[in-house]
Amino acid sequence: MKKLLCILLVGLMVACDSDDATPTAPANDSFDASMATLLRSGTWMGSNNYSVSGSAQIFESNGKNFLVLDGFQSSNGPDLRVYLSANVNASSFVNLGKLKSTSGKQVYEIPAQTNVAQFKFALVWCQEFSVLFGKAETN
Repeated sequence: MKKLLCILLVGLMVACDSDDATPTAPANDSFDASMATLLRSGTWMGSNNYSVSGSAQIFESNGKNFLVLDGFQSSNGPDLRVYLSANVNASSFVNLGKLKSTSGKQVYEIPAQTNVAQFKFALVWCQEFSVLFGKAETN
């Protein structure tokens, strides 16, 4: 039984490398951090043999909250999403949308009703296969 579960888990991880990949041209979103308040920040770490690096920062600007990925790089895969999550299992999360690119500066507006204090992690998550690519614990 354990062998079967191991084979299934490896199959799911490999399946997240299909042809429906995220764009690779570097994103170059603009965000003026000098006009915003930094609420929390963290460093990306890969998971499940995927590589993710860079910083994740949550800012408040003009009454809105934003997640900024800077110096960002990620392994590629299909249906990659950016989540704010209470844990690394994504059992309680806010979906901020599709990952714009596997590299570059990216800015995601956090929905107004979201209490960012409840969400300790930013995640890169393969939604189609429920696989964690990377996490950044924000403090």
